[in-house]
Amino acid sequence: MVAPPRTVFQRNEIAAVKLAVQLRSGYHVNSNTPSEDYLIPLRLTWEPGAFEAAETIYPKPHFEKYSFADKPLSVFTGDFEIVARLKPVKVSAGMGILLGKLRYQACSTTACLPPKTVEVRVPYETR
Repeated sequence: MVAPPRTVFQRNEIAAVKLAVQLRSGYHVNSNTPSEDYLIPLRLTWEPGAFEAAETIYPKPHFEKYSFADKPLSVFTGDFEIVARLKPVKVSAGMGILLGKLRYQACSTTACLPPKTVEVRVPYETR
């Protein structure tokens, strides 16, 4: 994941935070809507506090067939963007850091790595 730039919020207005995700060549992650119940979805969540998530927009997944699965899987590959629309709820003017978590499981065509959760830190300014 590429570190996001500072986001500017206007009090009482929803703002979009864009997170750029870059996957290594040859790897994929399950989409936020995996095609099988046992697959770990890509999921972005935010710590409760000054902001709450109004909406999380994932890219449109594509379906790929892998030898280990009977049917095509709903995945993301390459570089893509997740957009979180956040609403300030308990925030005053000034600077801060939004804290979130991105959970995923990266896989190649032959094996999956253990699931991982990485911290997302988004600098912000509220006016």
